[in-house]
Amino acid sequence: MAKVALLIGVSEYEVGLNPLPAAVRDVVALERILKDSEMGDFNEVKVLTNPDPQTMQFEIETLFSTCGKDDFVLLFFSGHGIKDESNNLHFATRITQKSAKGDLIRSTAVPAKFVHDMMNNSRAKRQAIILDCCYSGAFDPNLQSKDDGAIDLKAQLGAEGRVVLTSSSSTQYSFEQKDSDSDLSVYTHYLVKGIETGEGDHNNDGQISVLELHEYANRKVQEKLPNVTPKIIVLKDKGFDIVLAKTKVKLHHKSIINDKKIRALLGLRGLMYNEAQR
Repeated sequence: MAKVALLIGVSEYEVGLNPLPAAVRDVVALERILKDSEMGDFNEVKVLTNPDPQTMQFEIETLFSTCGKDDFVLLFFSGHGIKDESNNLHFATRITQKSAKGDLIRSTAVPAKFVHDMMNNSRAKRQAIILDCCYSGAFDPNLQSKDDGAIDLKAQLGAEGRVVLTSSSSTQYSFEQKDSDSDLSVYTHYLVKGIETGEGDHNNDGQISVLELHEYANRKVQEKLPNVTPKIIVLKDKGFDIVLAKTKVKLHHKSIINDKKIRALLGLRGLMYNEAQR
């Protein structure tokens, strides 16, 4: 069983799309967390920055097609999310462009439907996707908008062992927002912080599940940006139980406690030995 991840950050864009400097920093920070043997403990983490559409699709397909059924696969994307005139979500690349009418030129971006297809065709039973982009809640391109403009994701997106974390709902557009204490995007900042500090481990069992990390990041984001609503989408409860990371801080705390117990036992044995010699 292996844990593999592909982290994609797109910060450079053509005219018409604002640059997002935090996107590349997001993947660097997450790479550090996931590679750490005391936190993410991933076997393989690949970083892809400012790719063109073909390269981005190739790496995503490689990620999902080469894994085994017992592997855990994670895909992370930080950058612009764009909806076309049919309300389908696309992930922007460094060459993404819009027409003179303002419509997305689809060949310059990666459709979310492509990612969804790769997930469906993968052998891996455990899959997680984290999307830190505008309209990220609209991940499934097959879903139709309701009259209120919202999209019902849970009905068709999820699968057993598959979970999706999004930085916003299907209708929310958010400009790049950096946390005052970090150079990262706000959502990614709290994902990283929740793991690195151990604050995301709500039940104090030394592990952080996808659900625990979502609840932590959601609460922190809404404290700072009340109008932004991170989402978690899963079809079956099993997806909530996927363990994303260990808690380095709390593991060290347990180690300190164990050391104290050992010293106490040794001290007690020493006293018992001295008493016996009298």
